[in-house]
Amino acid sequence: MITAEQRQQYQQDGYFIVRNLVEPSALAEIKAAILDFIDNPGDLEQVLDPELAVRQGKGEHLSHRAKFRKLQRLGRYRPTVWNNYYAHPNVLSVIRSLLGDDLLVKYDSVFLKPAKTGGATPWHQDIGLWRDNHVEAANAWIAIDPASKENGCMQFLPGSHHDGFIDHVLYDDSLHGELPRDLVANLEGRVNIELQPGDGVFWHSYMWHYSPPNSSDQGRIGMGAVWASLEQAQTSQRVKEYFWVMKDRQRLIHPPKKLIVDDGKHVPPPPFPPGY
Repeated sequence: MITAEQRQQYQQDGYFIVRNLVEPSALAEIKAAILDFIDNPGDLEQVLDPELAVRQGKGEHLSHRAKFRKLQRLGRYRPTVWNNYYAHPNVLSVIRSLLGDDLLVKYDSVFLKPAKTGGATPWHQDIGLWRDNHVEAANAWIAIDPASKENGCMQFLPGSHHDGFIDHVLYDDSLHGELPRDLVANLEGRVNIELQPGDGVFWHSYMWHYSPPNSSDQGRIGMGAVWASLEQAQTSQRVKEYFWVMKDRQRLIHPPKKLIVDDGKHVPPPPFPPGY
């Protein structure tokens, strides 16, 4: 469970860090599964999300592993990834402190930032990409490798969650929807979220955050996730597919059990407006 100090920081700054959340043996299993999947994806090629440079027809010089920035939904297919993070007892203890006892995974992804080639992720709010009503969803990221200022760790703007929802836009070179660039230019007070393997950071859906390119010789792997309560899932207007990780106070391991919310009210978000 989270401490009173962590809860206070979450309310004041919009995030908190839990050190040594996942043990080294679990991290080793996770990393081995991730690297094996990149080399041997089988019929799950759609899980691999290429770097922006590769999408633009560049990057032929990159090694195979350096061509990918994200492995989407990998946890749903690999038991060691699911059980050692998304359904890990220590992780669920923190999420229960935020959301209660009936917990579902809304989003799971592995993030890669290879040495020298790992690109930037623009300033954004998670809810600015989801554009749903899950303001109190639990957003988290765990370090599989060291995440440092040198290799492009995440940056947060503490307290930015108090400003509420900001409409996101798309520029010609955008990776995805992002906060207007004139709004985030020359930000003061940003902090580097430096983590050691096994450390986890949890943040509010309104938090402004960013990840710079990795120009160092040290690549890094991290895992992101969004958990939702049963109540949130049942009232969602956008996301209709969830996976149970805790039900009736019982931890649910791989294979994850699916929950489909079908209330006839699915409302797809409109396209992001262009940025100028």
